[in-house]
Amino acid sequence: MKRFLVYAFCFFILVGCSLTKKAPTNQPAQSEPTRAPAAPATTQPASSQPGELSVGQASGTYTAKGETVELKYAYAGRAERFGTESLVILLTDKPIPPDAVAEEIKSTPLLEGEKIRGLEYAIDENSMWVRYHPSQYQESSSNKLKEYKVENDIVSGVDDNEGNLSGGKYERKVKFVAAISK
Repeated sequence: MKRFLVYAFCFFILVGCSLTKKAPTNQPAQSEPTRAPAAPATTQPASSQPGELSVGQASGTYTAKGETVELKYAYAGRAERFGTESLVILLTDKPIPPDAVAEEIKSTPLLEGEKIRGLEYAIDENSMWVRYHPSQYQESSSNKLKEYKVENDIVSGVDDNEGNLSGGKYERKVKFVAAISK
């Protein structure tokens, strides 16, 4: 019903705009390029430029034991991992309900319960750790993510890992932009 109302609203806006009279001009008429109809509203934020991610978006995939998972959502917050305060970044295939984000960053009940799939990163001053969900495969290294930056409570980065440590069984190629929740 909600989707029908959105489509009906868009239809009436389009019809209303096409019936609006334009003032004549002395310039020759130019044909406007044909545009595709507007996409229905989604829970994923729109990007501001082609190829650019908005806050809360992830783009890319990971492969675990031959299964490839597309990642679309990005979340971040501070939590303890391995006895150290870390920046935790979650990249998921499905959205995390807003009221569950803080708990998911703290202890990953949805990822560990296999309700959603994704990558869990813990980044501190000296290292980076990543765990694949649901397979639970883990890697850690002193390498940071490519294009990694934290500015104004927004974290972004690129992880392009061909799976050299796992013989190609676990690989990831993702980029993300996430707001750091308080």
